[in-house]
Amino acid sequence: MAQRISGAYRLITIPSIYKGLMFSLGADRAMSRYVNDVLQPKAGMKMLDVGCGPANVLAYLPPIDYTGIDLNEKHIAYAREVYGDRGRFIVGNVAHGLKQEERAFHLINVSGVLHHLGDDEAAALFRSLKPLLKDDGKLITLDPVWLSGQHTIAKLFNWLDSGMNIRTQEGTLDC
Repeated sequence: MAQRISGAYRLITIPSIYKGLMFSLGADRAMSRYVNDVLQPKAGMKMLDVGCGPANVLAYLPPIDYTGIDLNEKHIAYAREVYGDRGRFIVGNVAHGLKQEERAFHLINVSGVLHHLGDDEAAALFRSLKPLLKDDGKLITLDPVWLSGQHTIAKLFNWLDSGMNIRTQEGTLDC
């Protein structure tokens, strides 16, 4: 994984700080819109949230069978504390931790993950997710991207992000 985790970036590994930062930046409205307009989950669906962090998205979901997986033990502990039995929370890597779930998920959310991965790692992630998705299921990704003519504030957020592989619109790495 290519990300900054030293200095001030270490703070976002603390769930309460991460959550506070996200919501101070307007994540509440954005998350609600993302869930309703993009994910469009239906009650009873089985959803996998890859790189779930503290599982912020769960507060916006209808009653579903939710599985969140993340490498950050603190985020998973926080999600378990806040959401209890509303979901299953796993510390680990999706490629290794969910092989037994073949063709199980209606919806796979990969939000804010790809810009932390190199191209080979991202390709490996997609290869590991494909067998987990039901034939009629959908996989949705959402990540920052560098755009020509991008607003200065968006450029600043990209530049400050801990992920070091923000792609361009064409899909190449901007190193």
